[in-house]
Amino acid sequence: MSPASSHRRTGGATLIEFTLVLLLGVLPLVLAILQIAALLVAHNTVNLATFLAARQGAVAHAEFDAMRRELARGLLPLYVPASRGGRSPPALVARSYATAWRDVLVLDELRIETPTRAQASDLVQARNGVQVIPNDALEYRGSPVQEANVLTIVVTHCQPLVVPFIGPALAELLAAFDHEAVHQRCYMMGRAPLRSRASVVMQSDTLVAMLPD
Repeated sequence: MSPASSHRRTGGATLIEFTLVLLLGVLPLVLAILQIAALLVAHNTVNLATFLAARQGAVAHAEFDAMRRELARGLLPLYVPASRGGRSPPALVARSYATAWRDVLVLDELRIETPTRAQASDLVQARNGVQVIPNDALEYRGSPVQEANVLTIVVTHCQPLVVPFIGPALAELLAAFDHEAVHQRCYMMGRAPLRSRASVVMQSDTLVAMLPD
């Protein structure tokens, strides 16, 4: 065998080995980095959307529907496809909001962490035929009323895993170790749960019927 022929065979084997290393080692790592980066960006949006929902709840008596609508609006950047010129047609935005609203209702979870009904049991007043935690003249009320007027909500958003191969594998891996019911619902849809918490001071009376037990 001539030296030139041997060199060509060695070079071909090296090229195959390099390709295998690239496909089996480097490429999955790159895809994983892209997926994690996408989740980090999405989590920032979820944090802002959670704050917007809590702020809306503060002026809307902690009503769930009002907070859910604002949550869907805050999550809209995750649903509107990229468009040329930075502007999306109104029809596309409307369809994207409908999808975000559906996910908020069906997949995502929004729950009030504080105040609770037990926390408010000694503070309840009847106004206009409903039981509320009073919000007026807080500066002159005791600390129990002031503390009960801090609305804290927790949002769990099911974010799609969009990177090929790595996304489904990541969902299966997380599902094997995370058995929380809300999170499992995300994993079953090939998504990852992103959790966020926000606290704001109430600007309206809190409807006791909205509070968890």
